[in-house]
Amino acid sequence: MAMWHLRRYDVQASYSCVLSLVSIVPLLGALALALRNYRHDLGQIIYGDKSLFLPVFAGCLLLSLVPGALGFLLGWSSAGQRRNDKPKRSWIGFFLGGGVLTLDLIMLIAFWMLRLPRPM
Repeated sequence: MAMWHLRRYDVQASYSCVLSLVSIVPLLGALALALRNYRHDLGQIIYGDKSLFLPVFAGCLLLSLVPGALGFLLGWSSAGQRRNDKPKRSWIGFFLGGGVLTLDLIMLIAFWMLRLPRPM
């Protein structure tokens, strides 16, 4: 039972790596949605007022943001600890979670700047 305690740094490292890897899947979903609705000739991301694009896109970003942030924080917490016998997992979780958080923020800003609601 001691293997599930988050006070141990090696458990934090494992969770960090897994959560950061899990956060990639919804990020790729949001990226696919944004690229599908991007119109190169207009330079805009087009979506309909009554379409499901906006809630699904926001849901994908939220589902990517939460585990990415947790993976980042757990990796940061356990990376330099002496009792951590899995430091590579800590660093993978830290950098991967930070990268996912950065890409989430970039996609949110890009959508906010390039959005164009299509009237229906």
